Amino acid sequence: MLSYSPAYVAAYLDFSAYSSDHGTIPPKLRELIYVATNCSPTHMFEKGFRNHARQALELGATPAELLSVVATVSAIGIHSYLLVAAAVEEFAPGQVVSDAGHVEKVRKDHLAVFGAVLDEVQAGIALDPRFYACWLDFAAAPTRGPNAALSLKEAHLIALAVHAQVTQLNGTGVRHHVRAALEHGASPQEVLDVCRQISSMGIHAMVFALPIINGLKQGGV
Repeated sequence: MLSYSPAYVAAYLDFSAYSSDHGTIPPKLRELIYVATNCSPTHMFEKGFRNHARQALELGATPAELLSVVATVSAIGIHSYLLVAAAVEEFAPGQVVSDAGHVEKVRKDHLAVFGAVLDEVQAGIALDPRFYACWLDFAAAPTRGPNAALSLKEAHLIALAVHAQVTQLNGTGVRHHVRAALEHGASPQEVLDVCRQISSMGIHAMVFALPIINGLKQGGV
């Protein structure tokens, strides 16, 4: 990158270091956030995952914490269902009926994890509360039981990073986890710092492309 442009590298370093130099996220949690964004199904950057997992361990993270981060990321698939459930509710209102008592129970369980039931999730619970309850147990596993290694605040900040990262940009997920992180003790600055931190991950375009371009310049295939 220096051979391409020293000014570009200097600008990137200022940009990428901003959240660590001026932010509120502890170093270990910063590395766990990078672990999450690098193993996201929309990114899966192995080199970055290995690097940040190693740094997290050096900063005192445990293997259990790493696994809890990965488990948190693995739950993001629910948004496929929520997206379609909202459309079904819009275009076929009242045609799917569920037990009202079960719906209310699942709403209460959701409140315990998220602190609020936002509009985007209402249809998902109402149309199939049993399915949503299965997902809620799955999503909450990293913060519950003997193998839990994350607080609810940490889990929601990590999930926020995955939904807000440039390869995902899921507005519904962002809203859910911003609200939940604030509910479980995060400050607005911490929420902003998470997303300042991950804003620099576009550098992976350069990390990916530069060796290929250099190879082509040298006559490679």
